[in-house]
Amino acid sequence: VTPANLSTVQAALAAATDATQLNTQAGLQTVVSNAANALVAIEAAAQANSATATTPSAAQYLALGVTGVDSNNLAAINSALNDADITGTQANTAAKVQAIVDAYNAILTNADGTANNASNPSQTNYASIGVSGVDSAEEEGLLGDVIDAKASTDVNTVTQVQALANAVQAVMNGNATQAQLEALGVTGVTPDNLSTVQAALAAVIAAGNTATQFNTQAGLQTVVSNAANAL
Repeated sequence: VTPANLSTVQAALAAATDATQLNTQAGLQTVVSNAANALVAIEAAAQANSATATTPSAAQYLALGVTGVDSNNLAAINSALNDADITGTQANTAAKVQAIVDAYNAILTNADGTANNASNPSQTNYASIGVSGVDSAEEEGLLGDVIDAKASTDVNTVTQVQALANAVQAVMNGNATQAQLEALGVTGVTPDNLSTVQAALAAVIAAGNTATQFNTQAGLQTVVSNAANAL
């Protein structure tokens, strides 16, 4: 036990609900050692971007006292450790690791394939897994709306979530491509009308109406459809 890993060891002790884990000195030592070793592994994976779909393991997260990791989301959680924005410093305590897990689970829970039936992840949730560029209420709203209609397999790597965040940012910049708009679930964009659609996006931005017209997927679709139909 060191000052650096004490809070993690304490979290592991608090999570040790099995009476046989703490009823002997050897059992106590096992809980402490497993927690310390798991923290080293997870912190090192974040620092070196060396996580795989199966390592660190769900058992190592559990050894820290971190909840919410299982075989269904392990690969997604580990993809966050491989993001350049998530270094060892962001994963050097159980509490920090729990924040990463909770953030990704919020995104995966939202992605249930049914639109408008779940709470959108927050800007903090996205940042916690290493996704950048979600820094306004309308970006948060649009991205959450889009993810809500996706399946969890569409957002089970940070790279996939970042691509959607980049598409949202492109909308806010008025230069979203056809592929980006389609990734956001927008229909009706073609090579022939793309420049018109982009001009319509730019007009919303110039009018200062992004907060009300780009904050949902339906709002964005309306702007696009109106522009395409006006041709």
